[in-house]
Amino acid sequence: MNFFSNVNLVNKAINATLVRKDLISQNIANVDTPNYKRQDIDFESVLLKEVQSAGGKEIDINHLNADIYTDLKDSSYRMDGNNVDIEVERSEETKVELRYNTLVTRITAQLNRMETILQNLK
Repeated sequence: MNFFSNVNLVNKAINATLVRKDLISQNIANVDTPNYKRQDIDFESVLLKEVQSAGGKEIDINHLNADIYTDLKDSSYRMDGNNVDIEVERSEETKVELRYNTLVTRITAQLNRMETILQNLK
């Protein structure tokens, strides 16, 4: 087992969370742009698929590559062709901020544990 595998996994999740935060910000900025279609990324589904396929073994973080997609499924409920729902985007923005803070707290705790272990080896 790679000593830093968990740190690398959390780092990958943080990066995906930052991409999602940027996409949500773009969606909010384009709420009044005619024919704009919201964009998103679904890292959680990619992670779940990799966890299931790993079968209890270590996850290969190189397989954790989520693509940005344009949300066309809901097309638009507005006359201008834009499908951004500001209330949904604000809600998702809050969830992303909470996820980011949780991941940063977790990686900080892991790095602090590693530092303690290294100090005790002296």
